[in-house]
Amino acid sequence: MKGFLKIVLLLCAVITTVACSRPNRKHETVDPLPVKYENELFSIAMPSGWEVDDSGWLGLDSMQNEVEIYSHNAPVWFHIVKTFMPIQWKNVNEATEMAIAARALSGANAELIKRTDSVEVGGYPSSILYFANAVDNDTIIQKQYVTYLEDSHIVIYFNENFYSNQWDEAQKYGDKIIGSVKLKKVVNPLEKNNAMKETIQKAMDGNKIQKEYIEKGKKIVKEAK
Repeated sequence: MKGFLKIVLLLCAVITTVACSRPNRKHETVDPLPVKYENELFSIAMPSGWEVDDSGWLGLDSMQNEVEIYSHNAPVWFHIVKTFMPIQWKNVNEATEMAIAARALSGANAELIKRTDSVEVGGYPSSILYFANAVDNDTIIQKQYVTYLEDSHIVIYFNENFYSNQWDEAQKYGDKIIGSVKLKKVVNPLEKNNAMKETIQKAMDGNKIQKEYIEKGKKIVKEAK
């Protein structure tokens, strides 16, 4: 009987040892933003299945620099724009005032409904402008992060777009993606007068921009100083 008891205790000891020797399964954290897009000015991460259209990103020495990021299954989509004028604003507040003036210049049917200052994107100072756009029977909100890169005098807009009835869900989703943005220190080629003139002329020759638009833009810049 004693021998049998020893065998049972031995088996229990072996089973316990084997069980303890199994590796503990730790909770594996799944990266919610595993996909990365990057160009010469910034990088941004997004969930799997999202699509990027950067056919409008033509380089830092071009007038047109736009990136579209979207998913048909998400409540928010992004329109990212690097602005053209390389103006040495005093701070992001001046750049934000210019953004408001530029929206008025565009003639877009958009109402500024909210503004939030003293935020950051990728370590650079930003302000948030909320514009409401009436589209058919819906209202689309554009949450525009106006971000000023002081070292290169570049202003870039990170626009979150969503329907007003998805206000909370869309921003919660979109802000995580904006939080992944990393901005790069670059030399702005358009700060050279000759390069800027050549770029403007090339754009007008290609019918991508009207001279009238340039003149209105210069007027707004002059009044903003």
